[in-house]
Amino acid sequence: MKRDKIDSTPPGLFCLLLLLLALSGCARLPLADVQYTYDHGINFRKFRTFSWYKAEVPTPVAGGAGPQFTTLIDDRVKRAVASELVKQGLTLVFDEEPDLLVAYDIAVDTAQLVAQDYNLAPGYGYAYWYGYRYRYSYTGVPNYRSIEKYDIGTLVVDLIDPDTNQLIWRGWLDADINPTALDDSYISVIVASIMSQFPPTPDATR
Repeated sequence: MKRDKIDSTPPGLFCLLLLLLALSGCARLPLADVQYTYDHGINFRKFRTFSWYKAEVPTPVAGGAGPQFTTLIDDRVKRAVASELVKQGLTLVFDEEPDLLVAYDIAVDTAQLVAQDYNLAPGYGYAYWYGYRYRYSYTGVPNYRSIEKYDIGTLVVDLIDPDTNQLIWRGWLDADINPTALDDSYISVIVASIMSQFPPTPDATR
């Protein structure tokens, strides 16, 4: 009897149910509300290659790298960022000087970290998740904020000019990130949403 009832259900109803399930599964995916800022004196179309900004890890930072550190999440974020930049026509390089350097930060709850004075010099970024510091300048980018000024759960992606060591583009999204409970597809959507705003338009020139 139950089987007959299911078989008699109109096909259109099944399609509607599948659509509702798909929408509910995507409800938490951040497809809007991306924000960005950039140096309006840069022609972003000229860049062809990129690599990762070398981070400095201060010691100690709550045991070395923060209690929520996982190399898996680090790999996923970097892979997602690289994928989006490649779609924009850029090439990831390791053995040559890149046109762009990429860094990222995740704002997390730091209440569990040991309160210490790290004496951050001007030009440092500070990732509360990893304890990374980035020694680049941000004077050319309007409305710059250090990572602790963002809402917890925000992913920030920075692009730096290696010739000047200046931050030239920043995109971010308050995605309610919990580094201890992230799946690969969610990271990809977050990063794709942020990087959809790069390069900024209209392009400016030096």
